[in-house]
Amino acid sequence: MNRFELTPEPCSNGPFAGYWGLDRINSAARRNPDTQFAALLHHLSPGNLRQAFRQLDGSKAVGIDQVTKQDYQKNLDENLARLADEVGRGGWRPKPAREVLIPKASGGTRPLAIGCLEDKLVQSLCGKVLEAIYEDSFHRHSYGFRPKRNPHQALARLYSVVHERQETCVVVEMDIEKFFNSVNHERLIEILSKRIEDGHFLRLIRRMLRNSVLSEDGEIRTTERGTPQGAPISPILANIYLHFCLDTWFDENWAAHGQMVRYADDAVFVFTSADQAAEFKEQLKTRLQEFGNLALNEDKSGILKFDSRKPEGELPFLGFQLYWGKAGQRGKPQLKVKTAPKKLANAMAQFSDWIKADRCRKKLDDLWDLAAAKLRGHYSYYGVSFNQPKLSHFYFACTQALFKWLNRRSQKRSFTWERFLRRLMFKPLPLPTPGAQLIDITRGLVTGSKHQTRSRMRKSRTYGSKRSPGLSPVFT
Repeated sequence: MNRFELTPEPCSNGPFAGYWGLDRINSAARRNPDTQFAALLHHLSPGNLRQAFRQLDGSKAVGIDQVTKQDYQKNLDENLARLADEVGRGGWRPKPAREVLIPKASGGTRPLAIGCLEDKLVQSLCGKVLEAIYEDSFHRHSYGFRPKRNPHQALARLYSVVHERQETCVVVEMDIEKFFNSVNHERLIEILSKRIEDGHFLRLIRRMLRNSVLSEDGEIRTTERGTPQGAPISPILANIYLHFCLDTWFDENWAAHGQMVRYADDAVFVFTSADQAAEFKEQLKTRLQEFGNLALNEDKSGILKFDSRKPEGELPFLGFQLYWGKAGQRGKPQLKVKTAPKKLANAMAQFSDWIKADRCRKKLDDLWDLAAAKLRGHYSYYGVSFNQPKLSHFYFACTQALFKWLNRRSQKRSFTWERFLRRLMFKPLPLPTPGAQLIDITRGLVTGSKHQTRSRMRKSRTYGSKRSPGLSPVFT
């Protein structure tokens, strides 16, 4: 009998709920950061692969085998048992990933590697194993691609750091040139081998890194460098690489002089001295060059004097811009945040292009619902403190685009402006987020509270009495 069939279902409520054995790995790694793991391959079991399959997004693009989640589910037990056996015997090989070129707002394209479904399952599970080992050792101000962390927390931390140094603030902006395509495989495997002694598991990681890519013109090419964007395992591998390349180096050498806020390969370093900032940037270039021959993107990297008295410009970060505005009747300097102009213009152009392309393909009610969903998505990301004017700008630009292109579905106009406003009255689109409901980044967003309630009564308290359900509530 297969020993995995005798394994009880996991009962954890932690970040690895549903995966057998990963909480144990995470607990051991948290207790001792120097723990080495010699047996990891057996965690790629049918049960864990099943949990990875449950969490797989079935709406994503398919690979070269054209197998969807619904197709794979028809014989799920047999498929997962066969896949686990292939991985355990060492016979699993990833199929070539399909390359898709995504246009970038700044020009050019970003290559994405779309893997086959079974490759996504194995990569997702291996990523979970690596997350269990490394997550608790990552830098506390690293926010990219980590559980319970998001861009708003990174923005709030940067706001707090700059605000504390508003009298003398010098910022070093860092963006690594084509980072995901430049990761050194040998250096990455060397980093992993310091904590992972399972050679079979490391061989799996190496195969994923070296997986070939089928380009759009039909050419198959091997991958000598980089972690392909779009692969489920790439985010955790990138964080591991940057943790040892950048975070630990900064803590050991520069933590006494400045602060770091990093989201993936976008990082900001805040100092109080221009000389220290200049020296740091030169040492940063040397560090990146020595650690895998990486290089800074000079167009997005630089030194910015950003004090409240005479700022030399605005500070871009994660689609936002921090700037020094005025507050109150006396016009005191106040640090504020807004949507980056390029991001706002790109979002409005994308909305206009969408309604222009789909105005004749869908019914009016469906178009209206999709427009509402796009507005809500924009508000959920950009709805932060001080940014309500830019949200209103986006709302009015989108309504004008709707009015323009809905009137071009045929030779006859569909709406007058009065009829369009009447439709907005009876079926309103989501309005910009009110100021009181904006995400408050001025007080700093925590990544999770460690406080435990002393009693469970507060959580389970109900009003009235079970014996006298008709009575009014005693506590309000």
